[in-house]
Amino acid sequence: MNKQTRRIAVSGMMVALATAILLMGGVIPAATFVGPALAGIVMIPVLVEGGRRMALGAWLAVSALSLMLCADKEAALLFTFLGWYPAMKWTLDARLPGWKGLPVKLLLWNACAGAMAALIFYVFRMDQIIAEYREMSRVMLVAFILLANVTLVLYDRLLNIMLIVYVRKLRPKLFKGH
Repeated sequence: MNKQTRRIAVSGMMVALATAILLMGGVIPAATFVGPALAGIVMIPVLVEGGRRMALGAWLAVSALSLMLCADKEAALLFTFLGWYPAMKWTLDARLPGWKGLPVKLLLWNACAGAMAALIFYVFRMDQIIAEYREMSRVMLVAFILLANVTLVLYDRLLNIMLIVYVRKLRPKLFKGH
C-alpha cells in the first residue's frame, strides 16, 4: 500500500470510528462529555500518518457527520467546537513549550466553549441544554467551568501519552515493513 493510500485509509477509518463514538452519546448519558474526548484521541493516527492538515480535515468531517447524525447534539457541538485541539496541540506546544503554552491553550479552549455556549443559548435555543445550565447555581456553574479547565490540562497530558502509545506500540504492529 503506498503512503498516500494509507493516509486516506487511516483518515477514513478514524473519521468513521470517531463518528461512531459520538453516536454513543444518544445511548450512554456519560458519553456527552467522554465521547468528544475519545473522538479527539482517535484523531491521533490521522495526525501522525497524514499531518495537521489532514487531521483538521478529519475533524471537520467528524463535526459535520456528528451534527447531522448524533441524537446528542451537545456531544456533537462539544466535538465541533473543541475537537480541533488534538490536531493543533503539538503546534501550540512547539510555539509555546512547557507550561508557557498553558494559558494560551486555556484561553483558546474557553473562547471556543464560550462561543459554543452562546450559540446554544442565543442562536439554536436548545431548550433542554439551556434548562440544565439554568438549574445550576452560580457556584456550581463556576465549579463546572473550573473542572472543564482542569480536564483540559489532564486531556493535554493524556494526548501526549496516547501519541507515544500509538507511535511506539500500535503503529509498528499496524504498518509492518512500512
